[in-house]
Amino acid sequence: MSSSDADVKKAAELKLWLEGRIAQLQEEIERLKETLGYVDSTLRATTFKPAIEMLAGSKEIPETRELKRDKGGEVIAVATITSDAVSVEPSGVVLKATTPPFKSFLLGKILDGMKAKDEELVRGGKLAKGAGLKFDVEEANEAITKLIVENYRDKARLNEILNTVAWTFSRMLEK
Repeated sequence: MSSSDADVKKAAELKLWLEGRIAQLQEEIERLKETLGYVDSTLRATTFKPAIEMLAGSKEIPETRELKRDKGGEVIAVATITSDAVSVEPSGVVLKATTPPFKSFLLGKILDGMKAKDEELVRGGKLAKGAGLKFDVEEANEAITKLIVENYRDKARLNEILNTVAWTFSRMLEK
């Protein structure tokens, strides 16, 4: 047998072994998927919490994001985000709620607009009562200390809120 015949024979043996091993692994993957499906359905039947929350002792770890001024890029606020609320605190700047466009645009147009849409969904039975957007502004000495928005519901809405807050705070600093 020549060395090329030996190479072909070895390659054929390796090919058979690889095909067999791939079949075994595919079968194992299918069993793992089936097991995962069983675990998921068991968890869904017994709790509304995702497994990661149950393992963490149900205490949610909030995410923190810095909101930056659109001109210059310095941090003007810090947002603390949980699955049901976002809290924004000005950072290193003093912002008064009376400075435009805070009340007219951010609170009046954006947040009140989202709140009105949610109230309509509640009236139409498409959203549970109490699940609509709520917001509150905390102040000290006429300065905004915190803006809290509850029930933002989804990531797109959260991003819209954070982008609008950053834009609004930036405009307020120009006044």
